[in-house]
Amino acid sequence: MNSQVLKDFGLGLVFIFSQVLFFQHLTIFGTSADPIIFYLLYLTSKYNRISLLLLAAAFGLIQDAFFDFWGIFMFSKTLFVFLTYSFIKKRSENQLLVWQIFFVILIGSLIHNIIFAWLSSFFDTYVTNYSMLAMIFGNAIYTSFVGCLIFVFKAK
Repeated sequence: MNSQVLKDFGLGLVFIFSQVLFFQHLTIFGTSADPIIFYLLYLTSKYNRISLLLLAAAFGLIQDAFFDFWGIFMFSKTLFVFLTYSFIKKRSENQLLVWQIFFVILIGSLIHNIIFAWLSSFFDTYVTNYSMLAMIFGNAIYTSFVGCLIFVFKAK
């Protein structure tokens, strides 16, 4: 392992801990942001598919341990990276505007949330009072806004 992989893994742990400690409690109409989604989209431009799949699996497994889902986050994150890698990799050479970043994160987040909702309904582990469609779209929009804010503050 080189130092860049360890640095990116450590930053991913910071995003996971921010979700556990901050974003989980900062809900808007029952939705919460998933910062690992936009971090994985960012890492797509830096890594090849196999390395990114392994990072996504590791981040998903750590998320599963914190949220007691045992495999659903891991499977949804790895399938998300597997399905979106080619599309995002082709677009990563271009400098995107803020609204384009928003829509890339929104589409990626929708794909992840649909996979997650399908798995959780299949295993019947994620029971909530809110509509599943509201959670899919609400979480995606919330994640996109947070991702855009981080992009704007990260950019010069």
